[in-house]
Amino acid sequence: MESLAVFFSARGRLAPRAFAAGAAVVYGTALLSALLISPPVMLRAGLAPFAFVQAIAIWCWLCLHASRLRDAGRRIGVAVAIAVLYALAVILFLLLVALIMPFGDVARTARADDVLALPMLIATLTAETGIFAYVAAAILALVVAPVPMAIGFSIWTATRPAATSAARA
Repeated sequence: MESLAVFFSARGRLAPRAFAAGAAVVYGTALLSALLISPPVMLRAGLAPFAFVQAIAIWCWLCLHASRLRDAGRRIGVAVAIAVLYALAVILFLLLVALIMPFGDVARTARADDVLALPMLIATLTAETGIFAYVAAAILALVVAPVPMAIGFSIWTATRPAATSAARA
């Protein structure tokens, strides 16, 4: 049970190897949560499962990074800022999906082999020309931008030496 504490507690310290393994689990979970916005799942459960898994992934991401940064003798402010940006991006994405997904009888025609709502979202946002295309591209950038930021920050965090080993050198 103690192994799960690194995912849910922002206290303590975390070695680079354990951090990398935990980050891989968190990123994998966040990636697989995209399956929860497929039309068959959304017909039965709505957006709540996706939002719930993303919220847990964001908290776990923050706890892992806070522990690793503490181990490296760094402050956690940047990790908090990136987690907040990612959370805002998820909220914006949920709003967009809620606006684009059909409801009522049209939604009931979704088949089980429909895969993800994301390709439909991108196609809808970029189908128009003119000023709407620029607005859609900006919204899409706001939704996607925190992901490479978080990945880059995770790589940077994983490569920081532990504060105790830095003090010995």
